[in-house]
Amino acid sequence: MALVQQNLVPGTGDHLITLDTETNLEWLSLNATANLSYLEVLGGAGGYTTTYGFRYATGEEIGQLQQHAGITKHGLSQVVPFPQSNHVAMETLIELMGGVALNSSTSSGSVLVQTQGMMKFRGTGVPTPATPMSVVQLWLFKNNPASSYADSNPAEPAGTRFPAIASYLVRDRIMPAS
Repeated sequence: MALVQQNLVPGTGDHLITLDTETNLEWLSLNATANLSYLEVLGGAGGYTTTYGFRYATGEEIGQLQQHAGITKHGLSQVVPFPQSNHVAMETLIELMGGVALNSSTSSGSVLVQTQGMMKFRGTGVPTPATPMSVVQLWLFKNNPASSYADSNPAEPAGTRFPAIASYLVRDRIMPAS
């Protein structure tokens, strides 16, 4: 696997970074931005886009991250059942990137762990507080691994705080000082 967990602040053990060694991109843990709106994160909440130099990831970058984690099937239009390896890859990515607690529910006898992360606004300029954002979701069905899949959908408006939605933030790898 091309993904390695690291610290945002060296020596702290915070494990807030997942390094993709194939792209040299560092991904911020989803837990760091849960319950912050797109506009709050973009405006500097938590210092992620200001102090630490993160930016919103594009859909293509998120797709590469998922591919490097081993996720091979996206969306319900894919032929089911999905391979067991898809479910295992999703569990691993969730462990590295956080998000397990973002939305967990029980329906139809299955335990569902859903992670949602907003991606870069596709339009021009800065979105308004009411602009709908797009999210990438991992639907992990613990009691039915063959049903697990990844997809993207419209989500809450850019100005809305929602505990079940975080932000996919990424930056170029920062090499440690030698």
